[in-house]
Amino acid sequence: MTEYLAPGVYLEESDAGVKPIPGVSTSTIDIETARALVAAIEAIVERTQPNWTRSNDADPGITLIELFAWVAEGLLFRSGGYSERRRNAVLDAAAEVVALADACATEREPLKRPSYFAGRLLDAATLQSEQDYLREKHRRHNRKLHGSGIVCGLEVRVNAIAGSDGDCIVVEPGYAIDRDGEEIAVSECVRLALPADGDVTYVSLRYWDHACAEVPSQGTLEVSCIEEACAIAIGRDVLPPALEIARLVRLDGRWTVDPAFMRTRVRSA
Repeated sequence: MTEYLAPGVYLEESDAGVKPIPGVSTSTIDIETARALVAAIEAIVERTQPNWTRSNDADPGITLIELFAWVAEGLLFRSGGYSERRRNAVLDAAAEVVALADACATEREPLKRPSYFAGRLLDAATLQSEQDYLREKHRRHNRKLHGSGIVCGLEVRVNAIAGSDGDCIVVEPGYAIDRDGEEIAVSECVRLALPADGDVTYVSLRYWDHACAEVPSQGTLEVSCIEEACAIAIGRDVLPPALEIARLVRLDGRWTVDPAFMRTRVRSA
């Protein structure tokens, strides 16, 4: 579920991910740790690759994920055991591999646009393919010319709530390009609740096609309008194509923006 924050801006619930497994591996590979990594990496692939047709555990993709997790678990053991920071590093690496593979596969496909001629039937599929062509061309332009990152604004701070002892996250208006090349706009200043637990969390944005209007059509409801919106997430993990815009740390019981966090900016900004 999403919560409306401002025109075109929604708060997205974040998956807390897999909890750290207590204890440290000894002299052998920790099977439970490897299984936890497999589950976490599967979640990344399923979210970033919605067309993945996983049928069973014999799927070649599952085999590759298990191999990746087995190697990662061995590296975790050799680097001093399982920790939240090391786990997040492994998941970040997995997410980058998935995103890179998806981008490479997409850009090998030549762009095709409809060809119009007198007498051709213009149905919904034809008009949709026209939109898909123009949008993908624009995404490729952004990825190749500008890259991903913040274009302007989107400053994040922690402010005290007036008339209360609590604080909140404030995200200023701004513009960004995510890893897919989609453009993200935050038109108004938005305020978000701080996490109830944890010591480190990220504020991230992702582009979201929000179906905002339905009309009756042949006995069913069909979407008649799509709002080009963005979803803001507060969580430990940032999965591509989302773009992290701030890291928050808890110091002496209070959340603050981590000044050491380097915000990624587009190349032309």
